[in-house]
Order: sequence, then C-alpha cells, then structure tokens
Amino acid sequence: MSNSCDYCEQKMSNYFDTCDREVCGKHSAQYHEDGSCTFGKKDRSYELRAELTRQQKNGEFVDVVVEVEGREFPCHRAVLAVTPYFQTMFSSNLAESKAKVITLHDIDSGSFSKILDFVYTGEILIGEDDVQDILQAAHMLQAEDVQECCQKFIVKNLCPSNCVGVMRLADIYGLCSLKKTARSKAVSQFSEVGRCEEFLSLSTQQLLDLLGDKELRVENEDDVVLSVIRWLDHDPESRKTEACRILPVLCLSRVRVSVLEKLEAHPAIQESPECLAKVTATKEGHFSGSPQLMADTGREEDGRKPSCGISDDLAIIVGGWKAVTQQHYSENSTPLTPLQSIICMDIDREQCYHVTDLPTPIVGCMGVASAGRYLYVTGGRASSFLHPDPGGSNTPSKQAFRYDFATDTWTRLPDMPRGRAGHQSAIVDGKLFLVGGDTAATLFNMFSMECFDIEAEAWIQPPKVPAIIPSPNLKVIACGGKVVLIQGLRKKGRFCVHALDVKTQRWTYASRSMYASARDLDKDIRATAVDSKVHLFFERYGLSDVYTYDVAKETPSIEDEKLNTEDVKEELHLVHGVCRRHKRYVKGQKGIINTISRKTYKLRVSKEITYYYVSGHTKQRLTLPFALFGHGFLAAKKSRVGWYCRDQLAEVEKEKELQDLLMYYYRSSDDDDY
Repeated sequence: MSNSCDYCEQKMSNYFDTCDREVCGKHSAQYHEDGSCTFGKKDRSYELRAELTRQQKNGEFVDVVVEVEGREFPCHRAVLAVTPYFQTMFSSNLAESKAKVITLHDIDSGSFSKILDFVYTGEILIGEDDVQDILQAAHMLQAEDVQECCQKFIVKNLCPSNCVGVMRLADIYGLCSLKKTARSKAVSQFSEVGRCEEFLSLSTQQLLDLLGDKELRVENEDDVVLSVIRWLDHDPESRKTEACRILPVLCLSRVRVSVLEKLEAHPAIQESPECLAKVTATKEGHFSGSPQLMADTGREEDGRKPSCGISDDLAIIVGGWKAVTQQHYSENSTPLTPLQSIICMDIDREQCYHVTDLPTPIVGCMGVASAGRYLYVTGGRASSFLHPDPGGSNTPSKQAFRYDFATDTWTRLPDMPRGRAGHQSAIVDGKLFLVGGDTAATLFNMFSMECFDIEAEAWIQPPKVPAIIPSPNLKVIACGGKVVLIQGLRKKGRFCVHALDVKTQRWTYASRSMYASARDLDKDIRATAVDSKVHLFFERYGLSDVYTYDVAKETPSIEDEKLNTEDVKEELHLVHGVCRRHKRYVKGQKGIINTISRKTYKLRVSKEITYYYVSGHTKQRLTLPFALFGHGFLAAKKSRVGWYCRDQLAEVEKEKELQDLLMYYYRSSDDDDY
C-alpha cells in the first residue's frame, strides 16, 4: 500500500464490505472479495490528452505529417486513426498507409486545424464564419462528433433569414435531422422567410414543397402571394413559365383585392390566359361575395388549403354600449358608453378592427343579417333600458340600412312598418325576416315578424306566425331555404323548433326532450347551420350537448347523437355573443322586467366570445377589447362579406378595464347563476 495515499491506506485497514469503491481527491479505489484492490487516477485520461497535444505542437514522437493547403501538421498516426477516414487509410494497402507525408485536397486548412485540435483535446471552437467549412471538412474526414457539434451550432443560430440556406446545406451532407429542423422553421415563420434574400434562390420544386406543406403558417395569405411575386421577379425570364405550376397551390380566396391586382398585373400572369382568368375571377368574387366564383379559382378543394392557423371566420359586432366588466346592472347606475360603430374580430389574430361608423344615433338592440357583401342593420334603440335618455324618446326605431362592406358605403332603406328592437334577423331566398323583439310597450313579444324583399327594396306582407309560447332565449337561423326558430322550454325540459319554408309559406314543428336542467334552458341557445342541418349547443356543467335538426326531411326530426365529422367541414364554426343573461327574481330591486313573466332579468356582461369548432366539438375563448351590452352580433365568413376588399382597417385599442364600482357577490343558494 506504499503507493497509495493515507486516506486509501486507512480505508484498506478498515475494510469490511465484500465489494466497495471509495474516491479520494487523487485516486479511486475498488476493493474486491479476495482482499485485492484496484486503484485508478481519475485525471489520467486528461493528462494523457494534454501530453499528446504538447508533443504534437512541438513535433515530438510524431510519425506522420498531414499537409493541407501548404500547411504541415505533425501528428501521431494512432491519434488520427480515431476517425474512420484515417483508420481506413492507415489499415489499407494504399501508399498513404506508410507514407511520412499525407496531402489532403479539397479541404480548408483552418478547418482541418480545428478538427485536429478536437481529435487531440476533445474541444473545438466554431463560429458563424467557419461553421460551413468545418462541416465540409468533418464530412470528408467522417468526424461524426464534429459534424454533430456543427449541427448544434447551426440549430442554435437558426432564424428565418438563414433557414432556407440551412435546408440546402443539410441536403448536401445528408443531415436529415438538421433539414427537418430548418424546414420546420421555414414553414412556421414563412411570412418572414418570404422576405429574405435566400428565399429567392429556391428552385420551383422547393418552393412548391414549402407552399404545399400542411404545417405552413403565415400571418395572412397576402404574404404568400407577395413572396411568390418577389420570387418571380428575381429571375423573370426563366421563371415566367413557372407561374402556371405555382398558381394552383395558392389559396387566392384568402388574398386581399389589392394584392390580387398586383398579381393580375404581373407579366407572368398576363402571358397565361388560364392564370389571368383565375386571378380575375377571384377578385370579382370578393366584390360580389359569391362563393361560386371563388370555387373556380383554386380554392381549398382545387388548390392549397389555407395556411395552418388561418381561417375564414369573422365575428361582426354592431353598436351596443360599452360596460363595466361583470357588473350587475340592476344594481348599478354607472352610465354606459355607446359604441357608435361596427367592429370586426379577426379570429386568427384575436384582433378587433374598426370597420365603419353607424349612420344613425340608434346604437343598440339592432337586428343584423348578412347576404353576400351586404350587412342589413334594422331597428334598435337610442339608449338602453338601464339608462334611458330623460330628454328623448326610447321607442323602437323603424330605420333600416344596408351596408356595403367592400366599398364602405351605407344605403338608407325604406322604414319598417313598425319600430322594432332586440329582434333577430335572417335572410332566406332573397328576403330579410325580422323576428321577435320589442315592437311596442311589451318586451319580448317574441314571435311577431316583418319581411323585406331585398330585390324590390320594399317591405311586404309577412307570413302568418303560428301561436307560440313566447320565451326570451329565442334563436333564429337560416338553413336549407327555411327560417328556423329555436327556443328552450324551461318548464317542459325540452326545446322546440318551428321552421318556415319560405317558398311554400308552410310551418313545421318538432320538439325534443333534453338532458339539460331547467336552468340551462334559460341560457342563450347557440346554433350554426351546415348544409341542410342546424347544430344546436346547450351547455350543462361546463360541457356542451349537441343536437341536430334536419330541415331537409319532409317530417322534421331532431337527433341528439354525436356529431358526424364527415358531414361537417373542418372550418365551420359557431361564435356566440358576449352578453350573458341570467334570470332571477329579486324583490324590491330594479332590473329589466319581462312583462310576461313579471320576473327580473339581471344582466352580467363579459368580454369573452366563445368560439366553437363544430367538427371537433371543441371550443376556445377569445377576448374583446371591452365588455359590451345590447350589441348586434353576427358570425360571418371573410370571403363572403368583402373583408378582403378592404386594405386598411384601424385596430381597436384595448381599453383599460374599468374598476367595478360594486364588488358585491351574492352568497345565496343560487350564486352560481352569476
């Protein structure tokens, strides 16, 4: 034990375990059953590398010289042989196996020097200026550890401006993992990539591969087209014939008119009658709001699907009053601020935009419906029931307007036969139907109706309405050539549907019992129309029950089965409003009174919009810049209302939330109503 340290000698003298390992500052010791001990010096491998490196630098005990670009590198064959390249060379019958000097060609001397340092020391310095040269040299010398270091360095410095070049580099050296990472960066940040110089060097096939990637993400489809225009302009002579290959994979129906006009005027498009016809038809389709025109222009079924994260969904909000978040307005006298405008929420960006100002002092409780690029805004009130204007009249308005989204113009329509507020609107077969609302002194006179002939621009005799029990949670929706009225009947624990066939003027009726509780039936009904079916959503215990009403059958039927995703396109959705209505009778407190039931409606507003994906039966919540009450709400499609005809829409700044003036929560048994 004379060669061990005092610590090791002491451990040997006190040895009890059959097999033990102890480590001191200099040595490691492993004791065996027969009493023997294996000692090791843990820094020995480092010292050996350091000694070999010193010898190599000083030319001591070296047995070969590697010459690269005129520079000589004295080396040890045994050390070089750790790489497959030199191991094969030294173990072959080639002249280099015994040569004193080996000359390497097609390799950078600086890169070889760094790789040689790595072989001797296990460390290498890589920078942005030499990483490609080092990777090339490491690939030639089959130094896999160095290649891995280069890949890690490249990935760490990967950005939109260099990911296209990295994809090309990875192809050259067969680095599949690096190419996958670079491609993921390119498709996830395509809007930035398309503005970089390296993007212009893509081949046609490489460009098509990127545009066809199902994970492609862009801020908007305009970026894709503008990038393609830049790509075409980079080499106009050789690429002008490639436009016919690229245009079919562009989702033109989601591109703004101003960008389509740039594409339309491009020489490569002008020289192809087929391409020119597609672009022109798409542009005209935006102005007309005609889906058929867009279907012929490389839309989803014919061309590239919209980029991941980009949808055609739009929430339109008309007027209303800005409110204090989550206030119980039957207890609060805080004045409400009118929203004298139309705003739209882009679902993709979760951003609201100011579209236009209302042409009337009427700001709330208006009916809103859309047909093509036109919005029809009818009726309403100048002030809310909560804070009526003491100096003016608050009777329901007879005014009716048509707004052209594409040209930002208003048209005054003939006044309605009678004023109406708080009603719902639906357009079927060229006719605008107004249902329910307040038409006189009685609130929630739900089933009176008006009818406007859009082509004749005249109010006509409305269909006769059957006798139906009024209820405050009426939902009106157009589907399959019918006006569909849906209501929940709390006392009967079921919901019912009345459907009017506009052509035959015939009403049909169907009802269905529900799993929902009576309280759930007081909530607003959410519905969306898909082909000839209306899908209804009722929330209970935080979950949604989905019911389907088929309007195409002669005998209407309602099914509460699971939604068949094969029958529903993925982009179809449901958006519902931001005002939550809760019914509760509170003796001695003022509220919005339902004159039919004589019960108090207490209102609590929210800034949230719930966004439903019908096919996936999932939802997400979006946030408005402010809480609203008494607004008109419409779920629409950008491509149909003229969204892409407008270049500049001002963003609505998020307002600082007002402090609740009354931080009071009820502790009674039905607190969860709030």
